[in-house]
Amino acid sequence: MTKQINPRIATASAELGEFIKEQAALTAEQVGFAYELRPDAPSDYPTLLRAYLHSATTGKPLSILSENSESVIYPDPAANFALRFWHDINHVRQGLSFNLIDELELNLWHLGELEAAGYKRGSLVWRLLHADLVGSGYVQALGRRFPHDQRRFITNCVQMGFDRGLLAELRHADEHREEW
Repeated sequence: MTKQINPRIATASAELGEFIKEQAALTAEQVGFAYELRPDAPSDYPTLLRAYLHSATTGKPLSILSENSESVIYPDPAANFALRFWHDINHVRQGLSFNLIDELELNLWHLGELEAAGYKRGSLVWRLLHADLVGSGYVQALGRRFPHDQRRFITNCVQMGFDRGLLAELRHADEHREEW
């Protein structure tokens, strides 16, 4: 049974989801191709670069991972998929690999784009994207995995404070150690 999300967070996540879908649509216009969901999407930078160049040359959609969107902060998984497209395209456009330092730089770029669109640093919408991107990067760096439940992780970061939400997720790993 899924716990009900706080109404303020639900409203902000819907607003963030719309922003992300708009950014993905704008990005698709700029690069000349869209995306398609596939379980075998590129999972490393060299493969993503080849796929991007193929899409840029042919106009065919870029493959984006279709999995792991069961528990997202957005009202529907479509925003999460749009974020993956926007994120992956900008890995290539900015020459940033998948290493954690490049990921952090790209995540901060995304937050800068959100700020440029009028969302103040520290606003609820900003904190949601910060927890989603930067927080997930910290979980990767410290826990060597993605958050087990994105919705719970981001909600905890927003309601408990970023550091306490991060710690709660990392401590939660002990409950899932057998899954590794």
